[in-house]
Amino acid sequence: MSKGDQPKDVRADGWSIDGQWPRSRTGVSYVGVFLVILGLFLGAGQLFPQAQIGASAFFLAVGFVLVYVGVRDKSDLALYAGVFVTALALSDLLSSIGLIHGSGWGTLFLGVGVMAIALLRSSAGHRWSWTLGIGGLLALWGGSDVAASNIDFPTDRLIGPLMIVLLGLYIVTRSKGARDR
Repeated sequence: MSKGDQPKDVRADGWSIDGQWPRSRTGVSYVGVFLVILGLFLGAGQLFPQAQIGASAFFLAVGFVLVYVGVRDKSDLALYAGVFVTALALSDLLSSIGLIHGSGWGTLFLGVGVMAIALLRSSAGHRWSWTLGIGGLLALWGGSDVAASNIDFPTDRLIGPLMIVLLGLYIVTRSKGARDR
């Protein structure tokens, strides 16, 4: 190793978060505009029940934008935040306009969204890892709550035993695969 190839020492005296929110070309902060619109929607939703639909649609659009940014920039944070906002806003919007009723829809949509992230990431060469499992559990939990609230059958009480059966099947298939090698 020559003298020029040796690593150099680096010293940090402190850290801080300096900077500003990104501005548009006109000098107006995007975050400020977002907060003004958000405040107006939330205030209108408190005064007029019909405005709740507009607030849900706004958050659904924000969720779609976050998912788009997450896919475009390969940002896991934006992708997960987008799926979270989209799932909850979609559930609220669909129940506000009367297409769905009962509880558990937000959890179901969130589980489906997390599983979609796992499949999207696997197509990019990442492992499915815990994401698919967590998404499946959320979808199962939300789906059982939806079924329990829409039909007269206590599916939500069967989740615990079903989880034990699924865990047992996972262990059995995993140990069988290890024995065959």
